[in-house]
Amino acid sequence: MSDSFNLLNWTFADPEIYDVLSFESTFRQWVEVEIALVDGQEHLGVLDPAVAESVRSLRLISPDDISAFRASAANVGYPIIELVAVMTAALPEEHKGSIHLGATTQDIMDSALALQVVEVGGILTERLISVGDLLADLVDRHAGTVMAGRTHAQNAVPITFGTKCAVYLSEFTRHLRRINQAAKEASCLSLFGASGNSSAFAGDSNALSEYVADRLGLLKVDVPWHSSRDRFSNLALMCAMTSASLARLAREVIDLSRTEIAELHESEGPHRGASSTMPQKRNPIASEGVLGLALDAIGNASMMLRASEVGHERAAGEWQLEWKVLPEALRSTATALLYTRRLLLGLVVNEDAMTRNLEGDYSLILSEEYMVILAKSLGRERAHEIVYKAAGIARDKKIPLHDALLSIDSSIRDHFESWPLLASSSLGQSAWICERARSQWEDVRAEVKLPKTPSTSDTGE
Repeated sequence: MSDSFNLLNWTFADPEIYDVLSFESTFRQWVEVEIALVDGQEHLGVLDPAVAESVRSLRLISPDDISAFRASAANVGYPIIELVAVMTAALPEEHKGSIHLGATTQDIMDSALALQVVEVGGILTERLISVGDLLADLVDRHAGTVMAGRTHAQNAVPITFGTKCAVYLSEFTRHLRRINQAAKEASCLSLFGASGNSSAFAGDSNALSEYVADRLGLLKVDVPWHSSRDRFSNLALMCAMTSASLARLAREVIDLSRTEIAELHESEGPHRGASSTMPQKRNPIASEGVLGLALDAIGNASMMLRASEVGHERAAGEWQLEWKVLPEALRSTATALLYTRRLLLGLVVNEDAMTRNLEGDYSLILSEEYMVILAKSLGRERAHEIVYKAAGIARDKKIPLHDALLSIDSSIRDHFESWPLLASSSLGQSAWICERARSQWEDVRAEVKLPKTPSTSDTGE
């Protein structure tokens, strides 16, 4: 039986992250953990070196019959009994019975998942850096590109496109640090046995855990965590927060590419974003894909909180939910980052449209600036009332705000050093904000270290 068809993941494919979280990769990681356990037991003198060498030779083993393997997992409820059977069947008769000594199913599966988290953490970090670098470039290029700032979906005051991008860059600066830290914290070895007290391990179980953790490149922790899923939940929630920013960025592009705004649009190409019935359409399809993937990640991440409601020393159903929602939260976040990178690489900034929209509302976008200057001599309430009245006149008579102000009282001009006000002179701390966002990004980018993914050669003799 093949996996069910998912149009979102099929359309917005991500082979790299799919490979890391595939059955084949998961099986390989289960095997790696079992081999590392045998390595540790050999190191402590519990297993004969010849036995350990036989087990290490199984590194590339795979099930001959996936359907039979699945059927056994469904019958037992877990895959590790069949994993041990597959590995044992490939050993010489005199070496059988030497695999999985003292460990429990969840030790193997959680440790394997932690290995996958190391890989996924590296992918997430790399992709966050790529997205952040592209945003930083937009901040640099458009620090002085004046546009309308919008509140409640209406023109508010002038900003620069670089300032808008700086806000996103600041978010992703925080996400980079959070994701990197959360992935590191979730990359823990689990090797505690049935109820977590390591009673079934021969020899020094603490030394065994230390050796196996080092062999696999995972963190050694001293307290069992079979029922404590907070590290994985935290990683999922950091993915959700990152995905929320990705969704926000995608919506920004969608909104600013609306026909009547047209300040941004996605890259063009033959039938890119085309409609089957409306030949003129150029839909923001990359942004829509990012939005769908990001929302999927958020939904799955929220379910990790339910999967964390584990009772006693082992889960009774909650863990099974984690099998589904954690990989999907990771995959959707990583894929949303991949397509956000592609979106930003092809993003077209229409500076002419930004200027047109800035000036198109009778210069009303400068109302606050006129009010602030008038307030210095007239007081805020009086200044607000005058500009409010002038704004109504500007709309009714379709004249610029400065002409409407003079129609109320020609002496208003005397309160200003220059007349009329210009949007480019009303940008406040925009340039400084761009510089600070850029600087903070570079600081965190330099601070974050990509996780080291152990290769098979790193985990064997």
